[in-house]
Amino acid sequence: MNPPSERSRLEDILVRSRSSDGLTRVNAIPELGDFMHDVKARDRLTELLDDEIVTMEVDAAEVLARKGGATGILAVLEVLGRRRDDPDADYMAYRLNELDAGGEVPVVEIVESSGRELSDNAAVALRNLKALRHSPR
Repeated sequence: MNPPSERSRLEDILVRSRSSDGLTRVNAIPELGDFMHDVKARDRLTELLDDEIVTMEVDAAEVLARKGGATGILAVLEVLGRRRDDPDADYMAYRLNELDAGGEVPVVEIVESSGRELSDNAAVALRNLKALRHSPR
């Protein structure tokens, strides 16, 4: 028996990422990151930034930051800016800050060196992320 094709594997992961079971959804997030080259996977990870469970949002933000390059980080910043008054979104910002401050993913550097024009939401989120970087612990 042949292993499932890449396309059918992605479709299976996408189905699991929409499960009503939170554990099934959260386990699908890193697998979606393995398909970051596919727009369906990137779009689903971006949708998960607005999940009703904060853990999903934070895990999706981390995968987008780690594996999505500037495109992934900008997707997270867009949501952070749009949800700037939502305390649950702060958890995503804290995770991006941890990745940046710890040197794992140079979030600010990636965005600034991308040369991309930022939307108003992404610009607000980037400013807030920089302020978080310099805030006392």
